[in-house]
Amino acid sequence: MKKNSTKADWEKYWQSQDHQPQGIHEELLQNLEQFIQVKDKKILEIGAGMGGDSLYLAKKGASVTVLDFSEEALKQIKTSAQKKGAKIETILAEALKMPFKKESFDVVFHQGFLEHFPDPKPFLLEQKRVLKKGGLLVVDVPQRWTTYTLKKHFQMWRGKWFAGWEREFSARELEELVKKSGFDLLCTYGRGYYGKLYKIRHLKLGRWYQALWEKIEKTRLKLSLTFSLGVVAKKK
Repeated sequence: MKKNSTKADWEKYWQSQDHQPQGIHEELLQNLEQFIQVKDKKILEIGAGMGGDSLYLAKKGASVTVLDFSEEALKQIKTSAQKKGAKIETILAEALKMPFKKESFDVVFHQGFLEHFPDPKPFLLEQKRVLKKGGLLVVDVPQRWTTYTLKKHFQMWRGKWFAGWEREFSARELEELVKKSGFDLLCTYGRGYYGKLYKIRHLKLGRWYQALWEKIEKTRLKLSLTFSLGVVAKKK
């Protein structure tokens, strides 16, 4: 089984009719916006997919740049931006050697990106390079302890996974990786429930059941239950 996700994998994915639809990741954006007012800030999204989060930030007045190595993904982002009247700069480049000067951005973020690399630390160090001192990094990745992980690894073993290869993280593992890359951790969040756990979470069993889940969601236990998890960190 190969351990990388190639440009060919992603061009094929974005040219297919079954790729992920455009949307926004509300928890990611909410956790970012609790630490910074995005208006007039310079923001970079890496590996943006359909660019829904970047479109949201651009409409709120941020100066947004999107970087991807997929020409097809960038083409679709440009089309969406034009339709929605949003101004976004698109850059075709590799994330490990980004064509930006040091300390160019107030915020760097990515969702569904870091898990596609066996050694993610070099990518975080490159992101640190282009962030201003005190700038914010948001990393959002698949959470390890879900049935999605089992499904994904089975598909990779069969050679059928859409992205070629992908890993996942525990909350502690992601936190340590970000801290060792030279960032101060501001918060860790969990995002969404997968499969049957989503149905279990939203069962209508009365106020006691809702109160139980609300209590769980205020603890770190939530970080081992959600589909994805993320961190917001600050460059030292």
